[in-house]
Amino acid sequence: ITFNHLSKREMHLYYLTLQQATAINKAVFGNFSNPKAQEIVIARGRYLELYRHDDTKGGLQLIVSQDIFGLIRSMIPFRLTGSNRDYLIVGSDSGKVTILQFETEKSAFVRIHQETYGKTGSRRIVPGQYLATDPKGRAFMIGAIEKQKFVYILNRDNQARLTISSPLDAHKSHTIVFDMCGIDVVFENPLFAVLEADYGEWDSKDAAVNTGVVEKTLTLYEMDLGLNNVVRKSAEPVPESAHLLVGIPGGSDGPGGVIVCCEDFLIYKNLSLDKSPSERKALERITYYPKRYLTPLDRGLLINSFAVHKQKDLFFVLLQSEYGDLYKVSFKYTEDTVHQVLVQYLDTIPVALSLCVLKNGYLFAASERSNHGYYSFEGIGDDEQDAVISASNVPESERLVTFFPRALRNITLVEEMDNLACITDLKVEDLTGEGNPQIYALCASSHRSSLRILRHGMEVTEYAATKLPPKPMGIWSLRQSPGDKLDKYIILSYASATLVLAINEKVSEVKDSAFESSKMTLHAGVLEDGSFIQVMSTSIRQIRRDKRVSEWESDRKIIRASSNPRQLAVALVGGDLLYFETDTNGSLLQVERAHLDAEILALDIGDLPDDRQRSKFLVVGLSDGTVRILSLDPENYLKKLATQSLPSPPESVSLIEMRSGNFASDETAKTLFLYVGTSAGVLLRTAVDNVTGSLSDTRTRIIGPRPVKLFKLWMQNQRAMLALSARPWVSYCYMGRYHLTPLAYDNLDFASSFAKADCPEGIVALSGPSLRIISIPKPGELFKQTIIPLSYSPRKMVIHPETHRLIIIEADHKVMNETLKNDLKTKISEAGRADFLQLPESQIGVIKGNTGTWASCLRIVEPAGRQRQFVHEFEGNESAVSVCLFSMEGTFHLVVGTVKDYVNEPRSHSGGFIYVFRFTDAPLPEPEAEGGPSPIELLHKTPVEDVPYSLAQYKGRLLAGIGSVLKLFEIGKKKLLRKCEYKHFQTAVNTIQVIGERIFATDMSDSFHVLRHKQQDNQFHEFADDVLPRWISAATILDYSTVAGADKFENLFICRLPQNVEEDIEEDPLTYKFKWETGYLNGAAFKLDQICSFYVGEMITSLTKASLSNTSNEVLVFGTSMGSIGVFYPFDSREDVDFFLHLE
Repeated sequence: ITFNHLSKREMHLYYLTLQQATAINKAVFGNFSNPKAQEIVIARGRYLELYRHDDTKGGLQLIVSQDIFGLIRSMIPFRLTGSNRDYLIVGSDSGKVTILQFETEKSAFVRIHQETYGKTGSRRIVPGQYLATDPKGRAFMIGAIEKQKFVYILNRDNQARLTISSPLDAHKSHTIVFDMCGIDVVFENPLFAVLEADYGEWDSKDAAVNTGVVEKTLTLYEMDLGLNNVVRKSAEPVPESAHLLVGIPGGSDGPGGVIVCCEDFLIYKNLSLDKSPSERKALERITYYPKRYLTPLDRGLLINSFAVHKQKDLFFVLLQSEYGDLYKVSFKYTEDTVHQVLVQYLDTIPVALSLCVLKNGYLFAASERSNHGYYSFEGIGDDEQDAVISASNVPESERLVTFFPRALRNITLVEEMDNLACITDLKVEDLTGEGNPQIYALCASSHRSSLRILRHGMEVTEYAATKLPPKPMGIWSLRQSPGDKLDKYIILSYASATLVLAINEKVSEVKDSAFESSKMTLHAGVLEDGSFIQVMSTSIRQIRRDKRVSEWESDRKIIRASSNPRQLAVALVGGDLLYFETDTNGSLLQVERAHLDAEILALDIGDLPDDRQRSKFLVVGLSDGTVRILSLDPENYLKKLATQSLPSPPESVSLIEMRSGNFASDETAKTLFLYVGTSAGVLLRTAVDNVTGSLSDTRTRIIGPRPVKLFKLWMQNQRAMLALSARPWVSYCYMGRYHLTPLAYDNLDFASSFAKADCPEGIVALSGPSLRIISIPKPGELFKQTIIPLSYSPRKMVIHPETHRLIIIEADHKVMNETLKNDLKTKISEAGRADFLQLPESQIGVIKGNTGTWASCLRIVEPAGRQRQFVHEFEGNESAVSVCLFSMEGTFHLVVGTVKDYVNEPRSHSGGFIYVFRFTDAPLPEPEAEGGPSPIELLHKTPVEDVPYSLAQYKGRLLAGIGSVLKLFEIGKKKLLRKCEYKHFQTAVNTIQVIGERIFATDMSDSFHVLRHKQQDNQFHEFADDVLPRWISAATILDYSTVAGADKFENLFICRLPQNVEEDIEEDPLTYKFKWETGYLNGAAFKLDQICSFYVGEMITSLTKASLSNTSNEVLVFGTSMGSIGVFYPFDSREDVDFFLHLE
């Protein structure tokens, strides 16, 4: 079996992102598209996204997402004096500083300036890691981790366009920068504060690099606008634990200065240059943070993120600790003199990398782990009776203020944004029997960890599901008039009846609707004057608002109909087509009749354009396998304009005009599309010329085995199309791109757009005898997620091939296991704080343990049905690190590797263990059930001398990577029996892949090694290895000679063994034995050839070879530390390779 490729020495892969990165590096608040817009810009690795507060839904709305083709390291907004919109400065790995402005017309960030200052890449001496702006928008500083800092002056030209100066350097050798910020000095020379440390010369014995004694300083750099240079004004010593700077508003908004966040306390510093150092020292204020109860004693408290909120009559600083506790920092001051600094505990939310306080009272928290949160402020703690506050200038005995975390009081969660980071393992299998595989991703985020089951399809929100006595044949939703925003009636059609339902607070049947209730309805619609039309097989009924009825009788049976507010088209048996228009009184008048040379199977009239009296085109699908565009122009009624041949007879047709722009005002991006659903399950989309009606650019997609029915919807205030086959699909335009995505929902038979107060863009549909009201809340999403919470950070998982159960190992450091946690909870309950125990760990976090404390478990999950689970806790401070399945005598066994008392730095442990479990016939317990028989039974536990990083089955035996030694065990009755070992690895054997006789083992820092075990010699023979010493983060086998790997420097590579390597060994064993003993290039006799390499930009943590559907070829699927999921698709034809190389 070989992975698809063009030749033995060549492979070309197509890189495709299935799920964009969900982790957030940085988030900033500003007014970018509109002076009054409340907007947030988010950086997700290489993607830049703009979100706006949605007043109608109360959440965040994605406005634009841009791929910048680089890695965003930092960003900060700024506003020129007198301006009402913000610019965005971005520091990236391009060696350039970029200033962006959002253009509403293009719906995109546009580059205003791009200045080169250094080499590409994220280097420690190339600026881009830190950014700071002058609060008045006159200058900004960009800095590197070490040495280099540049200052740029910002100004306007004669045409009010932004200008940028040449860079002015503020370098200082042998200096490490920890943070920087701009100081509010009103309109004095711009001032920047930098937190840095000088490590000195290497050859100086008194330097910090040799003594280990580091002195941090708060250094002030002044941008002299008169002399056009940067001056280092002062350097004041600060505590060694100082790690964060927060600029305080000055002038009329506040006292100015800066907050220096240190371990356990903060320091407020007045940075007025007109004061002497002793005067500034006297104005310092030190305030200790309130600390939560049960904080570990061996470490202090650090601040993780901050936000400064400023209004005309109010400002405060919001800090968040590394445990997630929010603190409000307020000041008592007179002019520029601060008398007291108060730090008040506000609430507890998950730890965030960035905080953004919006001016309309919302808080966005870009979580470091798990889902990001969007909160609404209910208060800022001013009226709390039991407020927890610490203040400056208090006696030492009163400094320590403790509190218990509590339920949210001052903020309320509005919505969450999905975050899959960090994906530690990923599998693609159909474990639930749905017909298409699901993606199972382990998302490690400590106490907020989860197993996420991703199904291809957009998530659907179900508002109602009601069973109807007989099965309806069709459904329509009608508004009182075309200009209304909400629907008033639902029409249900049966084989010999029609039911009218009124939509009020409750849905109820209407008895006097004037609809013909004893006949089947073929079509229902609303005309411009508010009258309803009902098309039946023998007549057309028009119902006025005052219930007056006019009816048009047909001479033949009506089989199809379509309408808009001014036009109606009707198809009769035999191929006759009737066309109606409304007159000045609102009455329907027959305008034209035409006979077509084939039976009409489908027809549709386009929506009524805003600037026209009628739709220009009518589309009909005929039994001869063609679709025709007919003119509705008064001079050429029903004249054929274009014809398209189909692979099979049409089932339904639809004319839809879509906008490719993100803003409704973007009128230039309209395109008219013809959608055709065939009886063979094929969906076609063709562009229609708005003037001539000619057809072009046909796209085809097979969406199911059943005939395709088409229905028009509304999504994001734009037209969309719903296609119903074996499953529902939606075609729509989002973020300037056209999407065709299935819905993760039941099969639907008939549908119509639906709007009510709590569901303005919904769908009313029929699924068998059931009436459903649904909506699509997350356009643009490709997967529906099912989340199963986990106790600790998941490490690895395997799938039982017979029961289709997932076996997951979890482990967390500095976390108490369930036994210690229960003992502590008992003590807390006895102390009268039982309310603290009721709070979810997902909000307040877990009770932290000391260094070297581990909590770990083995979890068995049944993904189908009720998702039953079984959890086995590991005691004795052991943490699980590896897992595999072992087949023995026709039954599967579970092998788990653990390590005891593991400390990462400096590395130490008390040995490892390998557990062997036997599966029993006991079912998994029901959710929330306690006790019951165990589905696994421990056979034996074998101690090993190092960490068992990896496990795999090989020829009926167990391969184990024990530290840097590869060992072969035989499973005995009471313990594992060692048979053979190989000691020539450098660091640690972190993955083992087996195919046939070959063993592909990876050294953590030395890439792939290919081995075989010789039974007669009982020895491992390494016959091939890699040339490059790569730090491996994931690996998988593609075929018998090919492997794929990923390293921690974010590269994916594919290596292949030389041709005939096995034959060379077998034909000339003596020569090979000599080569193996002497080695080649200090390694094995043969070298792996690198045939493909790609820089992903995110560290790949999981690799697997899988098919994403039952009919597709195998692809390489990967998950990353940023939460993205992607595939590499191998080309199998030279034509595809040549095309994409030219396209690239």
